[in-house]
Amino acid sequence: MRSTRDFLTGLLTGVAIGILTAPRSGKETRERITDEANKRSQDLKDQWEKGVEQVKQGYDQAKTQVNQYADKAKQQLDGFQNRAEKEYAYDKQEAREKYNDKVDELAGKAKDGVEQAKDAFKVG
Repeated sequence: MRSTRDFLTGLLTGVAIGILTAPRSGKETRERITDEANKRSQDLKDQWEKGVEQVKQGYDQAKTQVNQYADKAKQQLDGFQNRAEKEYAYDKQEAREKYNDKVDELAGKAKDGVEQAKDAFKVG
């Protein structure tokens, strides 16, 4: 009798475990698979959007830095250009003065040469 009772206990235990762990129906299984796939798909989409947003932020930061460096370089270039123009203007004025002085000197020498030539013709 003990072996029949043990057999029935084992049988009932097996049936209970089988019922509790039996696979779901095909429809329920498909719904779970679809739900899980949708969940994972949404997670991937969220991660993608987060990554895209991070890339956009990085791009905007890089663009801002490049613009700042470009503005700084332009300011420095303008400063160098202004300095060069002032120095060139000074050199230009100085060259003009030297040229005028040389012209005056040569004109004076030419005048002296003409006077000497006149004097040479008067003597003879």
